[in-house]
Amino acid sequence: MSSIKAVTFTQHSADLLAARVWGLNWNHNGRFLVTVGEDRTVKIWKYADDKLSLLQKISGDQNRTIRYAHFSHCGRFLAVGSWDATIVIYEINESNEFEEKHRLEGHENEVKCVQFSNNGQWLATCSRDKTVWLWQVDEDGDYEVVSILQKHSADVKFVLWNPVYELLVSGGYDNSLRMYYYDDEDWVTADEVEAAHDSAVWSGDFDSTGKYLVTAGADHNLKVWEVTSPEPPSAARLNKVASYEARDTVWPFYSVSWDHLTNLIAVAGGDQKVRIFSFDAESLAITPVTDTKLDAEINAIAWNPASADTIAAALDDGTVQILRVSA
Repeated sequence: MSSIKAVTFTQHSADLLAARVWGLNWNHNGRFLVTVGEDRTVKIWKYADDKLSLLQKISGDQNRTIRYAHFSHCGRFLAVGSWDATIVIYEINESNEFEEKHRLEGHENEVKCVQFSNNGQWLATCSRDKTVWLWQVDEDGDYEVVSILQKHSADVKFVLWNPVYELLVSGGYDNSLRMYYYDDEDWVTADEVEAAHDSAVWSGDFDSTGKYLVTAGADHNLKVWEVTSPEPPSAARLNKVASYEARDTVWPFYSVSWDHLTNLIAVAGGDQKVRIFSFDAESLAITPVTDTKLDAEINAIAWNPASADTIAAALDDGTVQILRVSA
């Protein structure tokens, strides 16, 4: 029988009464984890032998809660978004530490998510100001705003790059999903789903093929969408093919992660549970596999991209936990 076991329990802050950990992400080879939180710090950890070892703590660069951090695919850069409306870009130096390279400003309110594209050419950011910004990285490593997208009518909770096609998805408090592509001059809308969930769309993730997108909402629903006709990107559409409602909870789902190695989906949220699901593309069915309850609300989860059974979780009690999923 499948099960989930906690193998690492780490305080994001030295304070035993630490405030919540808001976000976390692995680098592309799964050796390093970045965590951010209400204590306004960024921490980079080395992961080995089921343990997290602190490599670097960054504090003082942003003056409000830090909401999200994301490694570039090459590993040289780290983008960090804060509720002070700034995005800081760090670059790794000769001492193997990240140091500030750029400070990006322009959003009017809290930055909720930042995401490098796989090719490193683009950075997408979103905010409580209802906008999605696209920043282009030039050959000198400088960032220029190319597009400011104002398609949402409320907070934008996440932006997400398709791993195969040059498509960007966003979701938020207006219950909608938006998908964009670049037309060689500007980022424009490919598709809009106005009532993707019955309430806020908190999180999304693509499978390894880029064909399917899973979303998680405050309506404690999981939904899987097929990306149809992705080439050319202007023809791409989102078609809902499966859904699953967790009837044993009234709490929101805050975070979802699709494992590219096992094809399993992990989701977590306000009821403190990590739930694992499988998705069958032939029968178009979402099936529960296993679940476990942790000690606090879970704000973010992420499968390790190099380990088929490892999940990182960021909790409201200030801790970061590494979980092992057994078959």
